[in-house]
Amino acid sequence: MKKKENYPLIVFSFVTFAFYIFFTHLIIKTDDGHFLGILNEENFKLTEWLSQRYQTVSGRTVSEFLMMIFLKINPIFWKIFASVSFIFIAWFLQKLSGVFSGNLTQKQKNIFCCCVPFLVFIGALNSGAFWFAGSFTFLFPFTAFLLSVAPLTFEYFEIKYNKVILNILSAFASLLACSQEQTAALTIVFLLVLFVANAIKRNLKIYHAPPFIFGAASAVWLFTSPGMTGRIEMESGSFARFNEMNLFEKILCGFSNYFGYSFFMSLIVTGVFAVLIFMTVSSLYNGKKEKVFAKIFVTLLVAVCGGVNVVYIALNRTIPDKGFEKLFKSGDYDLINIITLALCFALFLLFAVMLVLIIKKNSKLGFTVSLLFAAAVCSGVVMGFSSSIYASGQRVFFFTDMLTLFASAVLISSCKDKKTVVVYNTMIIVALIMFILNCFNFALLEIPIMG
Repeated sequence: MKKKENYPLIVFSFVTFAFYIFFTHLIIKTDDGHFLGILNEENFKLTEWLSQRYQTVSGRTVSEFLMMIFLKINPIFWKIFASVSFIFIAWFLQKLSGVFSGNLTQKQKNIFCCCVPFLVFIGALNSGAFWFAGSFTFLFPFTAFLLSVAPLTFEYFEIKYNKVILNILSAFASLLACSQEQTAALTIVFLLVLFVANAIKRNLKIYHAPPFIFGAASAVWLFTSPGMTGRIEMESGSFARFNEMNLFEKILCGFSNYFGYSFFMSLIVTGVFAVLIFMTVSSLYNGKKEKVFAKIFVTLLVAVCGGVNVVYIALNRTIPDKGFEKLFKSGDYDLINIITLALCFALFLLFAVMLVLIIKKNSKLGFTVSLLFAAAVCSGVVMGFSSSIYASGQRVFFFTDMLTLFASAVLISSCKDKKTVVVYNTMIIVALIMFILNCFNFALLEIPIMG
């Protein structure tokens, strides 16, 4: 990148580091205090504690090991590590966006990429990235996931990178990426897809294998842990009907989980993605059919995310997310929820068709965006197979928002619509507002908005 194109990342690095230094802190009344108390017990031994966690709670050994190490030392090291994670995310996205050409300059693309993290819904962002305990389950595994797939991604898109350093880091990063259920699935699937894609292009090398081998080993350790089974049984008490649900119901529950968050809560992320899809399809097609279809898509989007949301709250006196939770916990499939889910599925189907239209005109763009969007959706839907689906709050959608915004960054980087700059400027302003809001949020509240 040229020197001027690096300025956005430099400014972003400074702002992110300053935010972590001056605003984030250990929140003692949450898991931070719980784990700190355990660490300060007189007979505490890390190896014994990790073994106990593996046997009774979860197989997230790598991430929990790191959490206790960082908890033992000065918090400044966690702040630095978290800042570097954010910087790497922005850097990776800048590399990816540079592959596609549209109306925006590379400097503008880089600025948008730096704004992406602050566009994540505040409840998911704070609990997934700015909360000490939460960062080891969400921010760090997500960064490790990107680092794990970076070499194969850069090989496929023919992006220049330091092959020795990045491939070594990628192998070790896969251990952390696969120590969390959602990122384990993302890492393994993305690596397999990239293996096939690079094999077709004859870019596959023997040194690309370690991330998959290490990641698969870490994933097996995670998913076969006795603690995972124990935790599922323990948490099933809050969702007693979970074990009675069949496969179809669990998938439907997972989709309702995704719909309740993305279509009725995280409207900024869903909105910018939808607008960019509409603009991309409109710019790629001149035919009346495609343009009419795109307008139908936008109309249904506004009707579902806006009108249905308002009507649902008025009739049920609760938000759809909580309404869906009550629905699946009780098994009472009332008419309002059935209609709401049907409209959500109709909108989701239109998203899929719009992506197919993009693939027909630009396969590289279409498949890239489709893979990212599919991963975003699956990250939310997969929670339908866990009895803890309603116990973890909005932080489980950190990956969903990030991946959707990655897809948005690719779309805005390739869009040739004249109004692209309007969307770009709007998102910069929104990101700035959300950043300032979070500064006050962390400065004034004992426990910030955590979702």
